Amino acid sequence: MLRKIAVSTFTALALIAALPVSAADYVIDSKGAHASVKFKISHLGYSWLYGRFNTFSGSFSYDETNPAAAKASVEIDTASVDTNHAERDKHLRSDDFLDVDKFPKAHFVSTGFQDQGGGKGLLTGDL
Repeated sequence: MLRKIAVSTFTALALIAALPVSAADYVIDSKGAHASVKFKISHLGYSWLYGRFNTFSGSFSYDETNPAAAKASVEIDTASVDTNHAERDKHLRSDDFLDVDKFPKAHFVSTGFQDQGGGKGLLTGDL
């Protein structure tokens, strides 16, 4: 059974750096290291475990005159989970957690964007 991983907040801060398709629509540049999908999980209540997904694709829409209308959609290859610890990553891929055989893809769809000034923003959504 798939366990729910308690992720405090899923952010995709680097999504803004992407390749333009038109004036306000972008394809996320996952090949050029201009974007990343990262997560943070409480580890037994004592520390934080940080990780990322290395393989993903998606799109991002941004209107400079209306930042709150920003939207993103990302497809994530769950087998690409990377916490910099091979045994832990193997366990995360198992049916104890991500169950990558049953759920090979995860989808993130944004529900909100907060402009934080200075070219930074916080994108929130459903995973």
